[in-house]
Amino acid sequence: MQLSTKSSYPLVKKGSWGISAFVYLILTVSASSQVVINEVLYDPPSKDAGCFVELMGPPGLSLDDYFLLGVNGEGGKQYNLIALSGHRVPSDGYFVVAQDENLPDADLIDGKVDFQNGPDNIELWRGEKKIDAVGYGDFSEAVFTGEGDPTFDLSGYSIGRRPDGADTDNNSSDFVGLPIASPGKPNGPGAAVVSEEKLFSSWGFIKR
Repeated sequence: MQLSTKSSYPLVKKGSWGISAFVYLILTVSASSQVVINEVLYDPPSKDAGCFVELMGPPGLSLDDYFLLGVNGEGGKQYNLIALSGHRVPSDGYFVVAQDENLPDADLIDGKVDFQNGPDNIELWRGEKKIDAVGYGDFSEAVFTGEGDPTFDLSGYSIGRRPDGADTDNNSSDFVGLPIASPGKPNGPGAAVVSEEKLFSSWGFIKR
C-alpha cells in the first residue's frame, strides 16, 4: 500500500470560514504535531518478545485515524500497519503498543509491533498525513524515511527521546540508546550503552 502525502483536510473557499472553524483547525493541527514516537524496542535481548512502540502526546487525545507503519530500509516496502483508532492517550501522556501481554503498562496489544532490525523506519500517520517518523541503522545503501539523519541500530536496547518528547526533526539528535527500557514511563537519564566497542552516551554522542 502506498500512502499519499497530500493533506487530509478538504479545500475551503476563501471567506467561508467562521472563527470557530478556524480555531478548531488550529487546535487539531497543534494536537497532532505534539504526538511523537517517544521510545521503541524492536530487538530485545535473546529473543523477539517484549517489543513495543511508545507514543507521547496530550493526555486524553483521541487516536482515531492514527496508525503506525513500518518501512523496510531494504527497498522501502511498507509493512506492519497498526491501527490506533478507538484509543486515547492515557492521563500520563504515554501510549504503549506492546507485542504481548507480558509488557507492563501496555495500552494496546498487537504482534505486528515486532518491527525489523535496522536499517528500518517506523512512521506515525494520521489519515493521509505523516506525523512523525524514526529511522535507525546504516542507510548508506537503504531507504530512509525518518527525520534528519538516522539514529543508532542497537541490539538488546531500546531507543528513545532524551528528554521525553524532545523533537528537533533529527533522529540522530533526538533518539539515544537507553540502558533500561521504560514503556509507559519517562525515559531514564544517565548511564551509557556500549555497542560494537563504541560507547553511546545517553545524550547521543559517540566516544571511541
